[in-house]
Amino acid sequence: MDYLKRTWAEISLDNLEFNYKSLRSKIPSSCRFLGVVKADAYGHGAVPVSRRLVDLGAEYLAVSNLEEAVQLRCAGIRGPILLLGYTPARHAEELVKMGLRQEVHSLSYAQQLNDQLKGTKRRLRIHLKLDTGMSRLGFFAYDHPQTLEELKQVAQMEHLQIEGVFTHFPVADSCGWPSANFTRTQYERFMQMLSAMEASNIHAEIRHCCNSGGSIQFPEFALDMIRPGIATYGVHPSEDLRDMIELRPVMSLRSTIFQIRDFEPNITVSYGRTYTTEDPTRIAVVGIGYADGLQRSFSGNVSFLLHGKRVPQIGRICMDMCMVDISRVPEAREGDEITIFGTDGDDHIDVSDLSGRLRTIPYEILCDINKRIPRIYLDGENETEILQYIV
Repeated sequence: MDYLKRTWAEISLDNLEFNYKSLRSKIPSSCRFLGVVKADAYGHGAVPVSRRLVDLGAEYLAVSNLEEAVQLRCAGIRGPILLLGYTPARHAEELVKMGLRQEVHSLSYAQQLNDQLKGTKRRLRIHLKLDTGMSRLGFFAYDHPQTLEELKQVAQMEHLQIEGVFTHFPVADSCGWPSANFTRTQYERFMQMLSAMEASNIHAEIRHCCNSGGSIQFPEFALDMIRPGIATYGVHPSEDLRDMIELRPVMSLRSTIFQIRDFEPNITVSYGRTYTTEDPTRIAVVGIGYADGLQRSFSGNVSFLLHGKRVPQIGRICMDMCMVDISRVPEAREGDEITIFGTDGDDHIDVSDLSGRLRTIPYEILCDINKRIPRIYLDGENETEILQYIV
């Protein structure tokens, strides 16, 4: 398969399958699996990842917005898709026509959707979002007696069909007592509201609350469906959970050496002259920069892999390139492959290693991988597909 070998991401479908099976092994066989493929499947390519998850048996998919759902439908993916974010009510009929499920977070939003469908025979399947402590979208599920009355009104709306009810855990990835206790409190609030709904004859086929952290640390909360995100892509949602489940990274990021030159001591490198060679130094120019997603704030604070050895990035990262000290790798040649994160030889750089350098999370690093970088899909060592966004 032909692609520009400048910078590229390799997506291991084998590792995606491993993670899927590893997560499913923690929950009852009757529990559904929702594959979260929003944000272009966390940078991994929504369509190829969705196809593989469906082939593996994932009963549902989830995206953030209508445009992401349209992308999957246009690619021929026909299974249930849940929109986790807000969709303007004027698109209600479009949602029904495409067989999508819409989250509903308030009585007023439910009324807007229902009003848009008046005069039709259409019913939109919805998943009610209950706020049990995330303090983002949702009907209040605690200390708000009017919530049940609002849900009763939603249940009576002619053009809405309640298919699911869900909540979200903000600290299920933490093992510390305060966080674990808060997650249990959330679950109790959720179950209490579900009981109140059932007592009021409000039935939902699918109850779900477990994200990645919840699926790993609290599988007893799985209910009818789990919706792991980052764990599906082989990244532990926190260091706390690393020993609780085996996961394999799905993405590796690689680039190419453009040029190699030798420099004397006291030579400055890159913009701002922030780095000065102290000894004779062999420097490689590598074809990745901040326009590709390698943030400028990594400058001088990260290493890559070359021929299985760690080599430090030096000087400021440029838009399309950066410089690396390869003095310890005399066998390096122009055109050689360099690993930004992933495995090379006996060493491995985890995306969590990079995110820790910036005191951020792996999600951000993965989602920042720019669309000019092709995604190469691998079954074993075989390239099965290339996703190129630009050409």
